[in-house]
Amino acid sequence: MSVRRYTARDMRDAMRQVRELQGPDAVILSSRRVDGMLEVIAALDEGDQAAAPTPTVPTRSPRREPERAPEARAPRPAVPATATLPTDPEIAAMRRELCDLRSLLVQHQNASESARWAARHPLAAELVTRLTDCGFTEKLARSLAGGILEETSVESAWSRLRARLSAAIPTAQSPVLDQGGMLALVGPTGVGKTTTLARLALRQIRRMGRDSVSLVSLDRQRIGAYKQLQAFGQMAGVSVMLLENEHELAALSSRAGDGRLILIDTAGHAARDAAERRLFAQVRERIELETWLVIAATHQSMVLRQVLEAFQSSEPSALVLTKVDETEQLGETLSVLMEQRLGLIFYSDGQRMTEDFHKVDTLYLTRLALQERAHAMRAPGGARTSLDGLAMNAMPASTRTTGEQGSMVLESVLPFRTPAHATA
Repeated sequence: MSVRRYTARDMRDAMRQVRELQGPDAVILSSRRVDGMLEVIAALDEGDQAAAPTPTVPTRSPRREPERAPEARAPRPAVPATATLPTDPEIAAMRRELCDLRSLLVQHQNASESARWAARHPLAAELVTRLTDCGFTEKLARSLAGGILEETSVESAWSRLRARLSAAIPTAQSPVLDQGGMLALVGPTGVGKTTTLARLALRQIRRMGRDSVSLVSLDRQRIGAYKQLQAFGQMAGVSVMLLENEHELAALSSRAGDGRLILIDTAGHAARDAAERRLFAQVRERIELETWLVIAATHQSMVLRQVLEAFQSSEPSALVLTKVDETEQLGETLSVLMEQRLGLIFYSDGQRMTEDFHKVDTLYLTRLALQERAHAMRAPGGARTSLDGLAMNAMPASTRTTGEQGSMVLESVLPFRTPAHATA
């Protein structure tokens, strides 16, 4: 091991000298101030360095001696080509200690840089800390906090930061709900595609009537998926069709031309299977089909990135975010959404079919992600169509149940817990 002592003006100058004289693998063991200068002791494990080639010196060839008889030659011991010198345990332990010291030095240097940056920008550092505590990535937090003047008050800076964050969330607009067409919901298993389909159908019924929407199911994997959608169709008064494969959608494309909205439910797929299947790839050239990707806010950031990448083969044009009320840190989800190009168009934050399904509101989501729950509370809206009333009015009189059976509730056929107002 080679140990050297250096004297420099500061740590940067000392590290430059260490790299020049001992190389990038050298480790600083200690540092102290002596008479206004920085004294640094660095060490280098010479066992890691390649042995320098020994220069060859031309010599005269020795006088050739007369050959000896074969029986007079002494046999040489055979040395295996792969023979290596045994490693000293103390040297191995010292190497491990040097590696640990090097890792600690790198961590200390990174922490020192962050501390120096925080000392120069105290307001931005406070904003970054608050954002990371809410689940946002440090890279995004620094990007949002950058450019805010240090003279600004904390309240004013936080307000500007909220506005920046709200404007950075990508959104999408789609004319398919107004003009009609074929809309398919894709996504992994368990994110709420069937429930979202039902909510979109109810929204369309309120706006344009029952004759403006039809439901289609391509889900033959989940047991009872079609029956669940069929029960909803009977209550809402809309038609429900079960198709064998994607090719049968071509026959329905003519119905979408008269302004009717055809909502298509698909089976859930894992990220790896979705990337390989390429949903609707064989029929897109024959029909006009729009797809929305349904994702859950409860997914971890790594899983959410995998889902977004895998379902690119389905060519989605917008995102629907579900289970917003079930996530602990919405900032983690929004950080991922701001890394990609797809915009958010709807989101749900509860189990109620109509009251908890909304068009995108970036300011509300921002306040919710920043844990400003007092400001994020929604003001009571106007009168909404009663879900039970809609379901009962949509059903034929012969199929309504009363008396001991009680009234049928639309939510009871969906994969949620039974609401408090439901009767047996």
